[in-house]
Amino acid sequence: MTLKMADRVWETTTTTGTGALSLAGTVPGYVTFSSVCSNGDTCYYALQSVDGVGNPTGAWEVGVGTYNTSGNTLSRTTVLASSNGGALVSLATGTTQVWLDFPAFLGNKVVDTPTIFDSMTPAMRLDALSGAPALDHTAAVQAAFNSGVSTLTVPSGAVFRLTGPLTISNKMRLTGNGELRFVSGVVGSACITVSADYCEFDNIYMTNPNLLQQQTGNRMSAITFLANYGKVVNSTIRWFQHGVVVESSGEFHDFVISNNKILDCIGAGDGPSNTTSTNGEDRGDGITVWGCCATITGNLVTAMAGQDCRVGIHQEGLPNYHGNNYPYQENLATISGNVVRGSFRRSIVFESVYNGAITGNVCQGATWGGIESIRNICCTISGNTILYTRAANDQTGAAFAPIHAGINLYGGNIDCVVTGNAVDTSRGFADVGIDLQGLNTNNQTQVTQTVTANGTSTIVLSAIDPRVVVGELVTGTGVPANTFVLSINGANVILNNVVTTGTPSVTFTLYDRGQNNVVTNNNVLCNGANANTIGIAASYQDSAVINANAVRQATTYGISCYDVSYPVINGNNLVGFKSPNAGVQLNSNATSAVVVGNLITGFTAAGAVGIQCYGRVGGVVSSNYVNGSPTDIDFYNSTNLVATGNNSVGATSHYVNGGGTGMTLANNTYS
Repeated sequence: MTLKMADRVWETTTTTGTGALSLAGTVPGYVTFSSVCSNGDTCYYALQSVDGVGNPTGAWEVGVGTYNTSGNTLSRTTVLASSNGGALVSLATGTTQVWLDFPAFLGNKVVDTPTIFDSMTPAMRLDALSGAPALDHTAAVQAAFNSGVSTLTVPSGAVFRLTGPLTISNKMRLTGNGELRFVSGVVGSACITVSADYCEFDNIYMTNPNLLQQQTGNRMSAITFLANYGKVVNSTIRWFQHGVVVESSGEFHDFVISNNKILDCIGAGDGPSNTTSTNGEDRGDGITVWGCCATITGNLVTAMAGQDCRVGIHQEGLPNYHGNNYPYQENLATISGNVVRGSFRRSIVFESVYNGAITGNVCQGATWGGIESIRNICCTISGNTILYTRAANDQTGAAFAPIHAGINLYGGNIDCVVTGNAVDTSRGFADVGIDLQGLNTNNQTQVTQTVTANGTSTIVLSAIDPRVVVGELVTGTGVPANTFVLSINGANVILNNVVTTGTPSVTFTLYDRGQNNVVTNNNVLCNGANANTIGIAASYQDSAVINANAVRQATTYGISCYDVSYPVINGNNLVGFKSPNAGVQLNSNATSAVVVGNLITGFTAAGAVGIQCYGRVGGVVSSNYVNGSPTDIDFYNSTNLVATGNNSVGATSHYVNGGGTGMTLANNTYS
């Protein structure tokens, strides 16, 4: 089969209906189809019906035809446009003119330079426009990528069949919504790898219809950047193990990933019934940026039904590559206005990010957690809506012992704010609505070495060490308490505090207790059918603030604090669902606490307590209202604490264990 193009080919036919045209001879001065076409050749044709004097009657058609020597006919193989709405025209009795054409449908794609068609033969172009391509277009598309043009169009209406990975190594803007269809050869590789700065994908359509992927080895992705200043906008990426990736081989920076549809992501996990598998935690993301300074906004990211995917949108800093982008290490990322839906283990993740924001996103369907913040500094999680729908028997990734939470701050998050979020777990089974989950001890010492300090907040390492990373706790002679690494520039380490002049030996430690985190003005709706759900939990935290939140239908604790030093718990509205536990629990830390102005109701089952304030030394418990709990407030083993102006209704035990050393109880009432 050969695509034929020739000048002045024009015949007539009296064929009726929608079948092949029986060619009846030329219009005077023109040549026949048989003079330029062999049997089975294809061509672009146009036809029009005419009246007895040769005037068009209004019926017309443009398409791809196949010439047949037997019977001298032209089959109307593919209609490109017609007076019948793009379908075959049923020809009436009379004369129809038909000629070889160069249709606008094709011309708009070929003459607009540059396009991928410029690197293709006519037969390949026709194959791409057929909608069901059979040829391999990989080499031609790679040739177009290598052409050196600044803008390259993927022609609309074309499908490019690709059997291997492609690379872009020069600055390029790729645009146009023809389909880049990867059908083989990319199981363990990026379909398109970008190694040049300032590359852009705009309105691109990429598919992996055969669901190519693997559980181990190299990851499979649609687009992978090994460069800076990349952009992916207005594009559709479907059926990939990773959609858009900024690779982890360097802390690349300054990306915009916006207004895309990353659809039907495929994962590498073994699903909700396998309790021992450790697959699935190194791949299966919609968008992943291992780097910094990324703006990820307005995207729709979905997991394919039945898949066990990892993360919908994942932003992670890379300490080992700090030298690539000082002073922006791990900094300045925003994830905002996205919708993430489906069976991702976590819908959105920040990890090792400094000064970032997760704002205004909507998440549904996560099997572990809606939003997870892992060892971040000065980040905000605000205005997000989490619909948590995990089934009670869903054991996805159980080998990792995940916390099932609407929002989870894991490890040593420092100075982070969780505010204005709506967390709805009423249709799923979560352990906790919002969880501050630090770790018990800071036992992951990274490195100890002698440094030079000059009385400023910058110290100089005796030797550059990649184990010294942003966010670590710094301890040693002349180093103030609560000193952390802010940024690193070679051997120069910038801290948040001034260090005394000298050459002290200092230790850099991965800090895994939460520090100074704030949870405020959130709304948490729990599932009353889940007997083991907490509204807001904090563990292994220092100086946590939990303020002005509303919790509904908690079946264990409204707010639970385990080993939290110097907590402030003020102005929360906590409603339990026949809970036998406590509205507010403070346990396993002897520091002072401030618990003021909380409203607690619904913790009414036998043994329930409005406020459990266990083992605290100093602090204030004041102006709280407890309704219906058998015990209103229990001060077990607390000392030197002031409790005034509290009020309870319906309790049978009042302000118990308040006789400890230095305790002051005054003006507390009950009825």
